[in-house]
Amino acid sequence: MPNWLFILVNVCVAAFVGGITNHFAIKMLFHPREEKILLGRRLPFTPGLIPKRKEEIAESLGHVVSDYLVTSEGLQELIRKPVFRAKMEDTLHRKLVEWSQSERSLGDLALKVWSPEQWEQVKVRAEQSARSLTAQGASAIWHGYELGAKPLKVLVPGWSEETIEGWSRAATDMVLKELGSTLLSAKGQLMLSDVASSLIDKAGGFLGTMASIFVDEDKLIQKLTPMLIQQLEGDQVRKTITDIISGKLSYYGDMPLGEVIEHATGEPGLTWIERTLDDKLPWAKWIQQIENLRVADVIGTRMPAIEAALPGLLDKALGFLERGVPVVMKAVNLPQLVQEQVQKFPVERLEEVILSVSGREFRAITWLGVLLGGMIGLFQSMLTLLWR
Repeated sequence: MPNWLFILVNVCVAAFVGGITNHFAIKMLFHPREEKILLGRRLPFTPGLIPKRKEEIAESLGHVVSDYLVTSEGLQELIRKPVFRAKMEDTLHRKLVEWSQSERSLGDLALKVWSPEQWEQVKVRAEQSARSLTAQGASAIWHGYELGAKPLKVLVPGWSEETIEGWSRAATDMVLKELGSTLLSAKGQLMLSDVASSLIDKAGGFLGTMASIFVDEDKLIQKLTPMLIQQLEGDQVRKTITDIISGKLSYYGDMPLGEVIEHATGEPGLTWIERTLDDKLPWAKWIQQIENLRVADVIGTRMPAIEAALPGLLDKALGFLERGVPVVMKAVNLPQLVQEQVQKFPVERLEEVILSVSGREFRAITWLGVLLGGMIGLFQSMLTLLWR
């Protein structure tokens, strides 16, 4: 065999061996993806390196990401950068300007986030939460301040004998004035007419018959009304009513608030308060009104104040976010999260990603094997020829 042919064959064989060796070495990173069994024994180098060490790679990658790539310190440094703050402020300002000119309602904005069914559920939960918080607040105040066990006179500011007397006189004046107005009204006159008829009917016998014949009810009422008004304006009636009201106030003043409410309503004090708040506070109506508010009406008129307060609010928000980063990172448990995501990632897809990024380098490694193999074959051929 001529020397040149001998050298050419050796170089080609060595280059082929070098190239095919590197090619299979790269392939063995991903293939085979499952272990192969022959005669009950696992074949060496199966599965490939990455499928075999996938869990270890995922765990190591999780620690690398959390310890070096996405760290609390790095995120806090990003938040502190003026560029990040300026970008956030610009984004918020543009969004506020857009909203201040929007014709959409708050409900329309909510439907950008939730579906109609989900939004209805959100409103129901919001109403339930509001009612629950109201009841919890009432219960906390009731038990926290021991309102049920405290006498009414302790809870009412300025409670004293003089105050009771003043309240009683004011209440008496109000009652007597209302009674006088009622007696002089058409309804009051009709009531007096019914009373007169009832008295005549109850008289019975000869006197009752004579009274029904000779007594004129209208004239009787005309004479009776001034007499009743005069009696109502008398000191004796006024004093009697004042004493009754004053006695009742003193009686209820010494009674615990819980007993006062239970005596007046027939149910425990806290239960009555919670039920009353639940009945009287129209949460559903308020939520509906909030939902129908136009975004422009909410923001537009307040835009100058919002713009003036925006830098301070953004500083506080970014400060709160910066302080909360370590807590959030700890709660997220980034190493475990990355590990779980890498474990779920298909090896086939991982191979595609790596080859799409490093395919050119892998081909260069294959051709480098060809080059090195060819050089080794040439060197080996030269040594063989010199040895001869």
